[in-house]
Parts: sequence; structure tokens; C-alpha cells
Amino acid sequence: MFKVAENRKYPRMTIDCGITYRGVEVAGRESRTGAGPGGMEAGEERQGVAKNISGNGLMFLADEPLAVGSFIEVKIQPGTLSIPPFKAIVEVVRVDATVAAEEGRYGIAASIHSLVK
Repeated sequence: MFKVAENRKYPRMTIDCGITYRGVEVAGRESRTGAGPGGMEAGEERQGVAKNISGNGLMFLADEPLAVGSFIEVKIQPGTLSIPPFKAIVEVVRVDATVAAEEGRYGIAASIHSLVK
């Protein structure tokens, strides 16, 4: 099998834990949350499964696609000492219907916009 070099600035860490996310408005940025395909109302909360995380982004599985460019607040409670609880505003950068197609879920890739206390 071929070995591919990891060229990422921040390597991914595989996780498998619950994630809660909700649509948010970000000041000074055009929002793509709201009505429409993949849109969600600001404040509407949904559940998913976080699959990996890095210093500048994460990937999780969701039951529905989200609009690329939308901002969401994510909360991860991994329950392990190696990964502390995490809360951030992220921007959806990619939606992949093939990641978990057999489960009928979508892979949501997001970049971290800001951390939330």
C-alpha cells in the first residue's frame, strides 16, 4: 500500500463522540443559515457525531446537509482526558454525501472561526 505524507499544518486527531451544533449569526459576515437547502434557523440545535479534529478544523457526521459558508456553534464533550470539552464557532467548508452514505448521513467539514468560552 502507498504511504502518503501528511502535509497539514495541524494533524488530524481521530475522535468518535457526540457533537451538538446550532446555527448562529456572525457579525460582519454574510450568513447562509436560515431557510433553504441545508440551512438552519439561528439557535436551532441538532446532534451529530464528531469524527476528527485538528488545530484549525473538524469533521462530523450529520443527518442533513448544511449550507457551505454557513456558521454554526459546535459543542463537543469527548469524555476523555486527552481531548477536553470544546466549544467554537465554525464555518462549513465542505459537505460530503459519500462519507457515511450507508448510514444516510453527511460528512460536514468545517474550519474554526473562533473559540467560545
